[in-house]
Amino acid sequence: MSQPQDGRVARRRDRDARGSLSTRARRTRTASRLPSAPRERRPLLAALAVLLIVGGALLAGLLATRADHRVEVLVAAHTVRAGEVITDEDFVSTPVSSTLGTLIQATQAEQVVGRTARVEIAEGQLLDTSQLLDTSLPGTGTQVVGVSLESGRFPAGGLTAGDVVDVVDVNDGAVKVGGAQVLTAVPNSGSNNDWTSGCVLSLIVSSTDAPTLAAASASGSIAVVLTASGQPIGEG
Repeated sequence: MSQPQDGRVARRRDRDARGSLSTRARRTRTASRLPSAPRERRPLLAALAVLLIVGGALLAGLLATRADHRVEVLVAAHTVRAGEVITDEDFVSTPVSSTLGTLIQATQAEQVVGRTARVEIAEGQLLDTSQLLDTSLPGTGTQVVGVSLESGRFPAGGLTAGDVVDVVDVNDGAVKVGGAQVLTAVPNSGSNNDWTSGCVLSLIVSSTDAPTLAAASASGSIAVVLTASGQPIGEG
C-alpha cells in the first residue's frame, strides 16, 4: 500500500524541482539583461566629453584672439588739470584690448601734444578724445582775460578751472560780464589751499566782453560770483 503514496510523493518532488528550475531560469534571464543600461549611457557620456573638449578649445581660442588684438593706447602719467595744455611728458602708453573707439592710440601721440584738457584727467586714466578740446584756446569768438582779485572778492574756498562766474561791479552791483569761465586760478600766496592773499584768474569770455572786463579789472572795482562749478572747459 505504500507504493502509490511513494509515487505521489515522487511526482510532487518532480514538480517542485521543475518549478525551482523555471524560477532560476527567469532570474538568470533577468540578470543577464540588467547590464544593458550602462551600455546605453556610454554614447551620451562620450558625446558630452566631446562637447566639453570642443567648448574648452573654442574658449581658449577666443581668449588668445582677444590677447592678440591688444593695441597701445595713451594713459595719463600724472594728473592733468582741466585747462592745462598737454605735453609729451603728461602721458605714457599701455596695451589694452578695449574696442572703445574714442581711446587715443600711441601712434596718435603727436596729435595730442598742444591740446587743452577739457576736464581733469586722473593719473593712470586712459586718454580719449572727449577729454580734450578740438581747438586751442582762445577759440573763435572768445578771448582770455586776466583778472586780479583781492581777498573777499571771490569765494573763500577759491576757484578752479571750469568754474563759471559772473563778474560784478562792486560800486553798483551791476553784472559787468556774465557766464565767464575760469581757465586758471592761482592764489597769490603760492599755496593751493591758501586764498587769503587774493588770487589771479584767467577768464574765458566772449570777444565783445573782453574789453569791458579788462577795463573793469584795471580799475580794481570788480568781484566774481560763482554760478556753476567744474564745467568742461569751453562749455561754460
